[in-house]
Amino acid sequence: MNNLRTLYGFELKKIIKNRLTIAMMVILIILTVIEGVNPGSSTTREMWDAQRSLNGRLIDDTLLNEMYSKIDAHGRTWKADNIQYYGVAYVESCIVGDKEPLSEYSAADMYSEREYYMDSMMKHDGLTEKEIEWWKDNEAKIDKPFIYSFVGGAVDIAQGLVGICVCVMLIAAMCISTVFTSEHRQRTDQIVLSCMNGRKETYIAKIMAGFSIIIVSSILAAGFLMLIVYLRKGLDGFSTIVQMEIPMSGYSITLGEFITIQLVILFIAGILFAAFAMAASELIKNSMAVMGIMVGLFIFSQIEIIPDSFRLLSQIRSMIPSNLISLYSLMEYRLVSVGRHLITEYVASPIIYLIISIILVIVGGIAYNRFQVTGR
Repeated sequence: MNNLRTLYGFELKKIIKNRLTIAMMVILIILTVIEGVNPGSSTTREMWDAQRSLNGRLIDDTLLNEMYSKIDAHGRTWKADNIQYYGVAYVESCIVGDKEPLSEYSAADMYSEREYYMDSMMKHDGLTEKEIEWWKDNEAKIDKPFIYSFVGGAVDIAQGLVGICVCVMLIAAMCISTVFTSEHRQRTDQIVLSCMNGRKETYIAKIMAGFSIIIVSSILAAGFLMLIVYLRKGLDGFSTIVQMEIPMSGYSITLGEFITIQLVILFIAGILFAAFAMAASELIKNSMAVMGIMVGLFIFSQIEIIPDSFRLLSQIRSMIPSNLISLYSLMEYRLVSVGRHLITEYVASPIIYLIISIILVIVGGIAYNRFQVTGR
């Protein structure tokens, strides 16, 4: 145990003292600051307070008619005397579009349009009758008319976590991928073999060090983002339904619950990124190649070249961490079938990430031990 603790500390220091790691940590901090400060940088505290003044009101005909008398036809021009209606107009315009003036729609029309759109998207995505029934049961849990609430703080955090997820992936690709390759590059791998318990304990220590860096980076970045948003805008919207930002979502959860889901996905995805980087680097023995593979896979995952008609491939793409953590994943209606039960991608994906991570760690261990035996 003492040997493992010593090796773990040594491997941890090796990663932390790497100049590339220091550079990526600085980039992570800068990105976190940008994600926390940039959203809504063109608006003022007075504007946010004005929008908060409508908190708790039902988005019904009373509120809509009050808004119509204050805004232009499509809700695009905002001044001090009407900015309080910005969030309400945003919800309505997301649902009904901008082909007709907003005033053409009553509250009943708006909620009917939402239901029609969701039904159309479920059919377009090829959902089964069982899946459609699941969403109808879930929709029944969403109170209507919606209760308006200003969601600026919660939305800023939810959007910022997407950027942090991408940066964590880059840290794994650029910093964690060198955990094993540095030994091969510097020709010190055979020295490890000559040490007592060299293979097993060293491999475990390296894996633990890589995971530790990723997890701590994710926690610190997420915490720093929340602190910045809290100091700047407050944490409004945590107890508000997600429909205040993504009106077409069928999930009966609050933005606070969604952010919790994002954090779980972020931490487990970080483990997956680290496991892939370390296993691939031991198999390929070239950290630059691993960086290229991971960055290439990320870029490929962002290109929409898989049509929705290829349901399996399209759904796999939607379950990639950078896509799943996005606010727009709340509009993903396809479910995952486990036996006779249906679960959401938010439940299935982290489990799949962990299973893949375990497999990668095992494969990496086998490759590490075999190289020590059959190497130079």
